Amino acid sequence: MNKFHKDLTTGLRVISTVLVLTVISCTSSTPGTTYMYIGSYASSDHPGIYVFSYDEKNLQLNEIQRLAGHTNPNFLAIHPTAPYLYAVNETIDDQGNNKGLVTAFSIKEETGELNFLNKQSTMGKHPCHVSVLPGGSHVVVANYNSGNVTLLPVESDGSPGTATSVFQHEGSGPVQSRQAAPHAHSVFPFPDGEYVFSADLGIDKVMIYRVDRKNGELIPNEAAPWAEMPPGSGPRHLDFHPDGRWIYVINELNSTVTLLDFNQNTGEVSVLESITTLPPGWEGNNSCADIHVHPSGKFLYASNRGHNSIALFRIEKDGRIKPSGHEPVRGETPRNFCIDPKGKRLFVANQRSGNITIFDIDQRTGTLTFTGKELHVDRPVCIKFLSD
Repeated sequence: MNKFHKDLTTGLRVISTVLVLTVISCTSSTPGTTYMYIGSYASSDHPGIYVFSYDEKNLQLNEIQRLAGHTNPNFLAIHPTAPYLYAVNETIDDQGNNKGLVTAFSIKEETGELNFLNKQSTMGKHPCHVSVLPGGSHVVVANYNSGNVTLLPVESDGSPGTATSVFQHEGSGPVQSRQAAPHAHSVFPFPDGEYVFSADLGIDKVMIYRVDRKNGELIPNEAAPWAEMPPGSGPRHLDFHPDGRWIYVINELNSTVTLLDFNQNTGEVSVLESITTLPPGWEGNNSCADIHVHPSGKFLYASNRGHNSIALFRIEKDGRIKPSGHEPVRGETPRNFCIDPKGKRLFVANQRSGNITIFDIDQRTGTLTFTGKELHVDRPVCIKFLSD
């Protein structure tokens, strides 16, 4: 959660000479189609989730659906083995109270279109991130304002059931304006499904849970229930190296990436280094948002809001990272970004300027090159891909 969560700026557009990507209405697709889903901040009477088909070869995005009727369907997650999509909703009830929801949709396999299944309480306030456990047995949610994480079972039709586990974080951090209380900002299952990591901005910790699927519980890891991050760093998101040994954490408050060494047998972690995401000598307000390891395991990318760039890093053989430049996002407030399934392109959701900009990835160096193409989407927050 950050100051831009409340930003209701609509339709700001970046003045540039870019070529706007042509969007063509489409109601059907062919086998092998890749779909792109975009979550955003929107009132219930405005489109909140956008669906496109993605032609990777020709870099063409065809609009399939604009789905309204759901308030602030911001972060998205796709079921790993079945055609379901989940969105978390920041809502306020009739009494003015924050009410967190997770909404489930079925995905029409012939077209990629979404159909509403159900809504379920997240048992917290302002949910800001959602994931599905490997295997698809449960959905897990991070509730920012209430500082807790919630585990919900996935029913046979893809709907999330009533929460079976709610774990409350405790503590605070030194930046009182942002860290007076816990603020769970994300939940990331480890690929083997045994662990769930939750970055908590408010307490400068990455919490580590084991998953008890039989009883539907999150259990603090006995050997190491958390990783202690640098004071005032504000951990927000993280990503895993393909070999499973290293974890890279993006810190919102001090604009750094922290490298963790991870022991899969015990769940213990140790901090190896923290590296700035900003260029030398740059001064100004900045907060980091998202982080992704390239599928090759050779490159790391992190988003800067303020500097409005993607920071590029080269990953060495020992997991450590070396800065290799910055690429302007051609927009404002890069909240989230996503690498396409083949690792060829990087898509940036610029929340404040309302555009999604597209970059080619050099497979040898990791360098980003702006394609000159973009989409205009009101307050985009999250991008997810699904391949047939």
